[in-house]
Amino acid sequence: MEMPLLDLLTSPVNPLLKASAPPVVDPLVITTPMVRRKIPASRVIEDQRRAASAAAVVAQLERDGTELVGLTRGQFSLTELIEAVLERTGPAELGISTWTAASTSVEAMLRLLQTGQITGCRWLVDTTFVRRVPALVAEIRKQFGDNAIRVTRTHAKFVTVVNQEWQVAIRSSMNLNQNPRMESFELGHDPELCSWLVGVMDQVWTNQPRQMAEASHAAQTQWFHAHG
Repeated sequence: MEMPLLDLLTSPVNPLLKASAPPVVDPLVITTPMVRRKIPASRVIEDQRRAASAAAVVAQLERDGTELVGLTRGQFSLTELIEAVLERTGPAELGISTWTAASTSVEAMLRLLQTGQITGCRWLVDTTFVRRVPALVAEIRKQFGDNAIRVTRTHAKFVTVVNQEWQVAIRSSMNLNQNPRMESFELGHDPELCSWLVGVMDQVWTNQPRQMAEASHAAQTQWFHAHG
């Protein structure tokens, strides 16, 4: 039964302000939760809501320490941004963190794998993703490898693109699906940031059993709490 509004206002302890239950996020996921560093000396900050394509944005990507920061109006997706970056960098290994992904985006990543533009790909997704689209998770395992996916409670969206010449970090408000709205992105050849994000994923893959992505929600929650 809901508490009347008057009781909420007069109660000595407002139940809405009580400490919430511990989040079911494995603390081992991020042992270093923050990187403190200088603001990049060089940034290209642009309103890209009129840009024709992701390729037009990525055309400015260089290995010169410059970071590209912009807004879109939904005219291109994170998938298209990844494809454009790979055109610039050449074949590379990807790390993808996303709350959700569309089957068309997974298919696009698969095509890049088949053509050799992606040399490997790891997927860090939210636990709800596994429950919502189990067939898509099975396809990721089948096409990208049995060890390609891990789960946690996440809403972080980032991509790393790494080869011998490039270490590109992409941070965005976009999930790996269509985004017909204003979205933000930041990307650049940034070895320090890219290494940190790759390290976060390395920790997840080291500490979490592969089978956890296939476990029930109750089993996942129990595991997260047990390792808290």
